[in-house]
Amino acid sequence: MSNKILGILNLYDSPSLGGLTKNRTLGSTSFLGRFALMDFALSNFTNSDIDEINVLVKDNFRSVAKHAGTLKSWVNNTKIGRQNILINEKGIRDPKYNSDLNALRENDWILYEVDVDYVVIAPAHILTSIDFREVIDFHIKNEADVTIVYKHIKDADTTFLTSNVLTLDGNVIVDYVQNKGKSADANVSLRTYVVSKEAFIKWLRHRDYRDATSLRMLLETIISEQEEKVLGYEYTGYARCIDSLEHFVEYSFEFFDVKVADEVFRSDWPIYTLSRNTPPTLYGPKANVKNSFIANGAKVNGKVDSSIISRYVEVEEGASVKNSVILTEVVIKKGVKVENAVIDKYATIENDVIGKEDEHIYIPQGKKVR
Repeated sequence: MSNKILGILNLYDSPSLGGLTKNRTLGSTSFLGRFALMDFALSNFTNSDIDEINVLVKDNFRSVAKHAGTLKSWVNNTKIGRQNILINEKGIRDPKYNSDLNALRENDWILYEVDVDYVVIAPAHILTSIDFREVIDFHIKNEADVTIVYKHIKDADTTFLTSNVLTLDGNVIVDYVQNKGKSADANVSLRTYVVSKEAFIKWLRHRDYRDATSLRMLLETIISEQEEKVLGYEYTGYARCIDSLEHFVEYSFEFFDVKVADEVFRSDWPIYTLSRNTPPTLYGPKANVKNSFIANGAKVNGKVDSSIISRYVEVEEGASVKNSVILTEVVIKKGVKVENAVIDKYATIENDVIGKEDEHIYIPQGKKVR
């Protein structure tokens, strides 16, 4: 791909997962024990030969900076590539001003300091393995002003409820409204967009669009006016929208299925993350583990079944963990039973924690359960 591409990871799009995202963005939330959710979108940029990467942060800046650092883990060409974490200082002072569109307006220097041809915007809460090169080729070939990536699904009445539903005439998008779950069969937006640099600058500066406060509102306005060529690109691969704690758990556990894991973790499409010098997992003589992800640095001397154990977690002798997600540096004390739970980092569990299969109980960061 000879065109110069600017990638923007939009963390403003991320829904709240209650306590799990109280002190972190959804993008920096742990996934499968050793990744953050934002790793998947950032790896899509990298694998698509995009080295100009920007992360647009709404809040909880510390959690993003802690995980992403210099972003070098996701950039192949570290000499000519550029990576930035972008914040909206006016929005920090006035939350009413803190939207993704206003944040882009405040950081429009990224469009002028680097000679780019096209801009790709993607979210962190929708997991995909999109090759942006194919979307950009489609965008250029069809002379689109804006291309929106979508997926046709059969369960739009219960999933992707934070996205928009597209109505198409061929490839042209003629309607773009929020998904209210009225129909199971729908084309849902993956909140991923391709736009030329010139059109993007017009998005940010044109007086006709000054009333728009978010990218979603802007796109709804552009499509309703039908003055620009807005096309839909159908993506047919793996896509999941993490918009609730239960979806977070459900889609985490999906990866116990080898077919699902192979669809995302492909040999030609690596998922990069922040490297840590962590010792291997230590399994004690009483360890009994099946159908689980166990991260490096963990110590297991109890029973773990169908669960995700993150770095530096300790499962002591006689303890059992089932159908649960355990985040970093949690200690499950001797003889304790944990089932159907999401336990945030630094917690100490000294008494049983048992939730429901369809309603996992959440234990806050640092809490001691006695």
